[in-house]
Amino acid sequence: MNRAFSRKKDKTWMHTPEALSKHFIPYNAKFLGSTEVEQPKGTEVVRDAVRKLKFARHIKKSEGQKIPKVELQISIYGVKILEPKTKEVQHNCQLHRISFCADDKTDKRIFTFICKDSESNKHLCYVFDSEKCVSMPDVLGWFFVFYKPGIVLFLALVKYLKMN
Repeated sequence: MNRAFSRKKDKTWMHTPEALSKHFIPYNAKFLGSTEVEQPKGTEVVRDAVRKLKFARHIKKSEGQKIPKVELQISIYGVKILEPKTKEVQHNCQLHRISFCADDKTDKRIFTFICKDSESNKHLCYVFDSEKCVSMPDVLGWFFVFYKPGIVLFLALVKYLKMN
């Protein structure tokens, strides 16, 4: 399992600054979907979106549909959601449009981010299932800390890192 920080006291970052600034960090996950949300941030907002999309997932599973797998490419420019085999971009969320990231408090495999859609100007919450506890929120949180200074994001990241 990837770890954004080691368990040492000095909390060393596992990706080099060069890799993060010139490339992207890939993660595989299942894409539960995206849903419009009223607010650009907040754990309650995320919780409601996760609940809604988990319910939709259960309905799809009962109908025999599989949850699609995606590849997330996280870079200093944002998050791309791709079809893993063809690498076709399904969604491209620019970093400056992402306003909030969090994991699910009840299921650490579930992680989310809220992004303002460039066409509709609506806030969409994207929800993923990693199949195991992931460090993707750690990476995205790192970008907020270093590339969006002054914005208080990722309180869940702090708790997540302390617990793991």
